[in-house]
Amino acid sequence: MQIDVNQLPGGYIQLDETNTVTSVNQPMCDWLGRSMDSLIGRAPESWMTVASRMYYLGHVLPSLRLHRHAEEILLTFTSNTGEPLPVILNAAARPKADGGFLLLILPMQRRNLVEEQLQKARKTAEQATIEKEQALNEIQTLAHELELRQVELTTLNTQLEQMATQDVLTGLNNRRVYEREIEIQLASYQRTHRTFTLILTDIDWFKHINDQFGHDAGDRVLKDVSHCLQQGMRNVDILARMGGEEFSLLLPSTSAEQAILVAERKRQDIENMTTPYGTVTMSFGIADAHPGDKKGDIYGRADKAMYAAKSKGRNRVCVG
Repeated sequence: MQIDVNQLPGGYIQLDETNTVTSVNQPMCDWLGRSMDSLIGRAPESWMTVASRMYYLGHVLPSLRLHRHAEEILLTFTSNTGEPLPVILNAAARPKADGGFLLLILPMQRRNLVEEQLQKARKTAEQATIEKEQALNEIQTLAHELELRQVELTTLNTQLEQMATQDVLTGLNNRRVYEREIEIQLASYQRTHRTFTLILTDIDWFKHINDQFGHDAGDRVLKDVSHCLQQGMRNVDILARMGGEEFSLLLPSTSAEQAILVAERKRQDIENMTTPYGTVTMSFGIADAHPGDKKGDIYGRADKAMYAAKSKGRNRVCVG
């Protein structure tokens, strides 16, 4: 099938062995703005810039004659008005029987446009990648800051919880914890009838310690007593400083008889403490839960028993 060279999307030039144009298609003529007659019979470098002419004659044509082909050679032609026309040239030798060479020429304007678009797209993609990385870094930074803030918030909440529920001097639970826990124990007792016991205890002659040795000594005694009271406590037991020199022990699932043994052991441990301020003793009052008790009822009985212990000479345990 014969190919109509005038239908090709680029320029077509046929050369003889002497590098003379013997045939050219119409698209090439239109592109150069020259007539077919003005092109045939001349050398193709006639319409090239000086630099391209030197490159064509010094490199392309010798390579074509030696290797019989040349691929993707960048040259610049000139139109009839002198306008530079960049091209890509591909060339091959014709069969030996025919002789000469065939040149296929693709205008570079569209290629340049495509390359510009590709470069623009590449730059856009690179910028998008940079912005994405920056956004990711910002997100990671914000996530890290949020994590730090959460840790700080957790720490602050823990500190606030401690401030709200912990006695500053002794580190024991404070009266607020006692008030919460006594309500819980009473509600459980009314529902399950599982008894519990409240022990109230107070340091004997504490005012004399403060008066004789000073308030620093009193604070030291409060800390030592707190530590001693904590020894042997179960995980379910609640020890709290009620204020001043008074302490409470809530003993779940414990009868009054069992609580007496606990209180007596605590009383002896306190009495046996070694301090720079002499012997320290405590008086204990015990009350177990009764049906229908309110928190004031059981506290009142334990408090009354504790003052009974003081009135009987202190350093003893009484049951209300």
